[in-house]
Amino acid sequence: MPKDRLDHFDRKILELVQRNGDLGPSELSTLIHLSPSQSSRRLQRLREEGYIERTAAILNPEKLNLGISAYVSVRLRSQAAELVQSFRKRVETLPEIVSCDYTTGEIDFMLRVHTKDLQSYSEFINSKLFAGNEVDNVRTFIIMQQLKSTTALSLEYC
Repeated sequence: MPKDRLDHFDRKILELVQRNGDLGPSELSTLIHLSPSQSSRRLQRLREEGYIERTAAILNPEKLNLGISAYVSVRLRSQAAELVQSFRKRVETLPEIVSCDYTTGEIDFMLRVHTKDLQSYSEFINSKLFAGNEVDNVRTFIIMQQLKSTTALSLEYC
């Protein structure tokens, strides 16, 4: 099979493991109707070719006493390379930030943040996010209720 070409079995493997990364070769083989060795080889190939970046556990923020989830839009003072690089480095060090996307438009970065409560969120913004001199403006969007949460990507385009 040519590299970067997915067949029905490859797509089914990707569909299953992105919803449950704990599936072993025998469970996987039963679900896709291939032998455990074929399932294992295909799964390994999908990892080697970069279709599967990593496998991780998804933790429950509430169980970890993280009661505030928010999106935070950040606009920097300028797009100077040193300012952008400095902000990116700081973001990497802050465990409250679970995702950071560099965006187009009126904002420069969109963050997803988890903290214990509003007080800890305020401390995060004032003591950590504004710790450098890069940030011009921050807007917070507290998540009141999460309607959908998935890490599963659509496979209809591959």
